[in-house]
Amino acid sequence: MTSDVISTKYDRTFDMLDADGNGVLEERDFVGIAESIARATGVAGGSAKEAMLLREWRRSWATLLEHTDANGDGQISREEFHQAMARAYGDAALLEHNLRAGFEAEFAAIDADDDGVATVDQMAAFLVAWGLEPAQAQAASMRLDQDGDGRITLQEYLTGWSAFLLDEDAEAVGSTLLGSLN
Repeated sequence: MTSDVISTKYDRTFDMLDADGNGVLEERDFVGIAESIARATGVAGGSAKEAMLLREWRRSWATLLEHTDANGDGQISREEFHQAMARAYGDAALLEHNLRAGFEAEFAAIDADDDGVATVDQMAAFLVAWGLEPAQAQAASMRLDQDGDGRITLQEYLTGWSAFLLDEDAEAVGSTLLGSLN
């Protein structure tokens, strides 16, 4: 059973992933957001970074589908999404095993100049691609920058996502990664 805070985060994620608003998630939703991320972060079409990003988003889709979709319709309802998230990513070990490569692919896309860090502005562009308003994206990016140097490391990024997906504290650094929980 997930806490109210985690449930709210899952709902927020579902709503952002359901780009067409049809009430279910489909593979095209995941591919669409990966393509949106690539465009927003300046990843060149046909590049290795784009291929890695698309592969990891498709893998994430397959992982969630594997943990739900009992009726085999290739769609994930909100309730199924909650179940799949808890089963596939509901603790630190599962998160590391099932999403680490995806997070690294995202970070590689965000880190346009491949210097090993992302600027707050690069991170904000990524979050706008997820569907956040620019001001929300900027605020969330600044929270990820835990040492305040204007740059976000891979570790800060991973810590943010871990907090978003696992931390029951609504005020934890990553809890507002995809916007306010209110």
